[in-house]
Amino acid sequence: MRSLLFSALLLAFAIGCSGGPPKIAAGTPCTHCAMTIAEYRFACVRAGQAYDSIECLLAEQDAADSEWLSDYDTRTLHPADSMWVVRGSFPSPMGGGYAAFLDRRAADDVAGRTSGRVARLADWRRP
Repeated sequence: MRSLLFSALLLAFAIGCSGGPPKIAAGTPCTHCAMTIAEYRFACVRAGQAYDSIECLLAEQDAADSEWLSDYDTRTLHPADSMWVVRGSFPSPMGGGYAAFLDRRAADDVAGRTSGRVARLADWRRP
C-alpha cells in the first residue's frame, strides 16, 4: 500500500512539474534592468529568468527554446512562438511600446490604433 501511495504522489509531482507556463512571483526584479515586475501584461520569461518587458528580453539577444510572453489581454504566459508581438505608440515598462497577443485580431487592432506593426518575436530581434 505504501509503495502505491508513494508512486501516486511521485506521479502527481511529475505531472505538476512538467509543462505549463512558468510562474512570476510578485515583486520579482527584471533580469535585465532590475526594475520590479509590476505589470504582468508585459512580463516575459526566458529559461527561468523573468523580465519586466519584451524590450528587456530582446536587449539580451540570447534566444532560447524556453521563452514565454504574457498575453496583453489576459496577463497569462504562453510560448513565445505562439504569440503576435506589436510595437506601437503606447506605454510599456521600458518605453519601447512592445506588447504580445495570443489572438492575431487583437494584435492587429492594437497595431491599428497605435500606428504599430505586428510580427513574431523572432522578427523583432536585431540581426
